[in-house]
Formats: sequence, C-alpha cells, structure tokens
Amino acid sequence: MARHTLTCCLVVKNEEKSIISCLDHIDILADEIVIVDTGSTDRTCDAINWWIKKKHAEKNVKLLRVGDRFHDKDGDFDFGKAKTFAFKNATREYVMWLDASDIVFDQKRIKRTFLEETFKNTNTYFVLPTALSKTFSFNRARIGPRSTASMTGRIHEYMTFTNAKELKRVIIPVPIKNFKKARDLDRNLRLLLKEWDKEKTSRTCFYLASTYRDMMNPEKALEWFRKRVYDFTFREDFKEEYFKALESIAEITLEHIHTKFARVMDIYDVAQEMIEKEPDRYEGYFYMGKYYMEQEKWESAIEELRKYKKCKKPKDIKLWVNGPIYNGKAILRAIEQCKTALKYKEVLKPEEILDYNKPKSSHKVGNQQYFQSDTIK
Repeated sequence: MARHTLTCCLVVKNEEKSIISCLDHIDILADEIVIVDTGSTDRTCDAINWWIKKKHAEKNVKLLRVGDRFHDKDGDFDFGKAKTFAFKNATREYVMWLDASDIVFDQKRIKRTFLEETFKNTNTYFVLPTALSKTFSFNRARIGPRSTASMTGRIHEYMTFTNAKELKRVIIPVPIKNFKKARDLDRNLRLLLKEWDKEKTSRTCFYLASTYRDMMNPEKALEWFRKRVYDFTFREDFKEEYFKALESIAEITLEHIHTKFARVMDIYDVAQEMIEKEPDRYEGYFYMGKYYMEQEKWESAIEELRKYKKCKKPKDIKLWVNGPIYNGKAILRAIEQCKTALKYKEVLKPEEILDYNKPKSSHKVGNQQYFQSDTIK
C-alpha cells in the first residue's frame, strides 16, 4: 500500500502551558511538524526545542520564528495568512492545521483512516469535529493536499482548496478537543469588523453575530443573525451556519421576548424555515412548539413538540447540535408545561402545583390572612 505523508502545522504565540500537550498528541499522526512562532515572549520556543530533543525529531520538526510579520499596522494579527505560510513551508503531501490548545483524541485512528482513504483516492480532504466543550462540537476541514490548500480569513479562518470540486470529502468522527477558556472577544470583534469592511461574506456575518452574543449584546447579535438569514446572497453559503443562525434567532427572541428588539413572529418564521430545510431534524418542530406556547395555543404546541418522535438524529456530527433538544430534555419539559397549562387553564409556578384547587382553611394573625391546605399537613 502506497503510504502518503502528513505535515501538522501550528501557529503559536506564548503557548508554553499548552504546546507540549499538543505535540504529544500528534507525535504518531505527523510525519513532519511545522511550527510558526509569531513573537512569543514566554518560554514557548524553549519548550518546543526541549520536546524536539526529547523525541530526537530534529529532522522532522521545523520551528520558524517570524515575529510580527503577519500583524497589520494596528498590530492586529492575520491567522489565515500565518497558517497558509506554515503550509507553504511543509514538505509532505498533505497538511493538517492545529492550534496550540488543540488536543487530538485517538491519533492512531486518524492516522489509519488517513492512510486508508488516501490510498484509495489521493484527491481527498478530511473533516474532523472540533469540541469546544463536552456538549458542543462542530465539523471543520482539517487535512488536505498541501499543493492546493490555504487558510481563508483573518480570524475564524477555514481551510480551502483551489481544486475543491475535484476532492472527495471524508469525515473522521474523532474529536479534536479545544477547551480553551479565555477568548479575547474584543480582539475577535475588531478583526471581524475589519474582515467585513474588506469583504462582506456570510461567514464573517455569522461570526460577528456569534461574537456579539458571547459579549452579552443580544440586540446586536440578533441584528447580525437576521442579516445572515435574510440577505439572499448568503443563503446557499455554509448551510450548517445558516441553519444555526435560524436557531439563534429563535433562541435570542425567546430569551428577550418582552423587549422592543425581539419579534415573536421571528420564531414562527425561522422554525418554518428550519422544518423546510431539515425536516428530519428536531429543532424546527421544537421552536414551532415554543412559538405556539408563546401564543398560549397549548394543543398546537404539543402537536409540534411530539413530532420529534418521527425525527432522526444526524448521522454525522452536525455543526452546533443543540444538546438539550437532542437528548430530549427540553422537548419533554416543554410538553409537560403545555399539559400543566391545559389542566389548570394557566401556567403555574412549581410551588403552586401541589396544592392547586384543593380546599383551604384560613385564619388571621393580626391584620394578615393566612391559608393552609386542608389536605397537606
């Protein structure tokens, strides 16, 4: 079997706490490692050189120090250009991009799948899930032919290929863990706005919306999610992001239903669109049910919510799958709320349900009237 080779590429800066763990999790997967250091002021480079000596990998690991080469006049960094530079300095047939905070699970399985699939078809690229938490993951292109690969975008960059239409897409369901806690949202927003000024794309629009949401600015988040959904030039781009933008509109609207910027009909509109786009997925029926709940049409809500029984879970790991919906908890909780409303003709607080409509006796203490259920001691 012809054995094809892989270069793992990293762009790092001040990653002394995470870089060794990252390298330890690709030492079997990688035939070559290219590391581009963009001006570390801590012991990142010392740690990398220590690891190289420990593994006797002087011939297989390149450490390239480029300083501020990929910073603009404002000092802002271009992640896409830096990672493309790493690709250009690789020498193996395929390249894989990683962040220093990435941990590759089961690198042996990834390596085996890579070798098997490239043996069958050299025109192949590979998608792996990135797990940002225990319940939140999404697919990203990670491995592809070096000769046609590049990274697009100043931030939230993604892998692209000049011959993309000729390539076969293979999903490897082995997650890459990145539980990095601190994310510089102000910097991300600044870079995304620069990207938007340079070129107005659906992906930048989506990430602007997501960043505003992370920054606890629901009004701006909703504005950008609406732009992502209702701008017709974006509709066919990155269909999973489009679907998630629909869901995000519903979520934010429900969270802020009594504010001026949230419109209840948005929930109906995006739920209908989700059902049309993905009739086998849960989300559309769930949010249609939530819309009817807001209208206090409890029977209609239950009818929509129960449609989850005919749905199927996505075969592959889908982008931003909503955990509480797919594990059934959110759906069952909503159905129970509807049943309670139908039974008592109004939505009760949990503490009111036990003694609702039961005979009560009362007594006065001073000017206060107290009630006690005759049946609850």
